[in-house]
Amino acid sequence: MNKLNKFSDSTIAAITPDEQHKYYVYCLVDPRDNNPFYVGKGTGNRLFEHQRMANQRALLELSDEEKKSLKFDRIAAINASSEQIKSYIIAHSLTEKEAYASENTLINYLRLVENNQLTNLVSGHGTIGDSVENLEKRYGYQPIEIENILTNELILVVKIRDAFFLDIDETKEYQVGQRDDQNLKSRTLGEWIVGKDAIKRIAYVIGVNSGANNAVVSAYRVSEEESSRVDANYGKSRYAFKALSNRDETLKELGLYKRSLPSISFGTGRATAFINK
Repeated sequence: MNKLNKFSDSTIAAITPDEQHKYYVYCLVDPRDNNPFYVGKGTGNRLFEHQRMANQRALLELSDEEKKSLKFDRIAAINASSEQIKSYIIAHSLTEKEAYASENTLINYLRLVENNQLTNLVSGHGTIGDSVENLEKRYGYQPIEIENILTNELILVVKIRDAFFLDIDETKEYQVGQRDDQNLKSRTLGEWIVGKDAIKRIAYVIGVNSGANNAVVSAYRVSEEESSRVDANYGKSRYAFKALSNRDETLKELGLYKRSLPSISFGTGRATAFINK
């Protein structure tokens, strides 16, 4: 049987009902062991491009990483065996958002459950699958009542809804106006609008993930040395604090390691609250 190297116009029309729903998710399978080795999303004749690029990679303007791709090596080995790659459309007539979600789900399933060694350079677009035990280890926080926190000093609680996806490096210090929105320590320490009556009394700043039952994701004992600037939109001062401790030791000191504070209440539209005020 001749190897198919493109779809007919009628097939493309059938799987592309309109411009918005033109995407599909596909899988390439090694015929020698019937194991999938690549998952992708595309439109038109995208899935046939891998064969062409594998055959011509020495002539194409590819990055060094692409030229050394395990996917191309796998295709070359299949070709050398006189076998033909098996290609499957897993789902079609999708929006791009639906295609990304489907691709990511299939990659997670094949790697996690079937233990397939895929040749994708990018591990999907979206969340990464894991065992239920590992998910609970990562995201499981046990509730604790506020009165059981191990300090009577003033705590500033700050809301960090995307905390689980932030960089956890603690080596840098950040001044007001220099906050790194992708770093958990930076997001915890400021910038925050705080009243002058409280600013010198704050002993700790803790960050909670408000999208996960107020899981306490960070905590720092802070110095009285803070930097500030006036927020042009509100006419109030924003403060960035200086940490005197590291995250995990402070969480343990306060009895908040892997704990959540579901009873913490933030005012409407507010990103901060106080404990022991």
